[in-house]
Amino acid sequence: MIRKHFGVTAVFAVALLVSSCGSGQQLTAITITPAIETFGAANIPVIEDRGLNVQLRALGTYTHPPTTKDITDQVVWTSNTPQMVTVNSTGLISATGEACGGTIISATVTKNSSDGGISSSGAIVTGTMTANVVCSTGSE
Repeated sequence: MIRKHFGVTAVFAVALLVSSCGSGQQLTAITITPAIETFGAANIPVIEDRGLNVQLRALGTYTHPPTTKDITDQVVWTSNTPQMVTVNSTGLISATGEACGGTIISATVTKNSSDGGISSSGAIVTGTMTANVVCSTGSE
């Protein structure tokens, strides 16, 4: 009788340990591919770069269990120099033809819970990439 009781207690304790884990997957990092993109060339006027574009991908790195997922459609995309390179809601970057130099494109996720539904005080995870527009060395 004692052994039977011990066996039930041991199974209950293991079940309790497994269920207490419950933190769900947590996004820990975002990697954007490609990491660097360059538009134009020194012998081409910047205005001629207008409309050149590249599709970006946002890859989320998760813990618990460790995995990487394509989260391109779940991030908010921004360009810190939209007069040079714009980015739309799907991660398509485009040279504007108005300015040259370098800009940072960001992909950000703001969450107030884990993917498992456990609430938190909020987390912001951002990944960045560099987009360059080559300045023309000739007369434009």
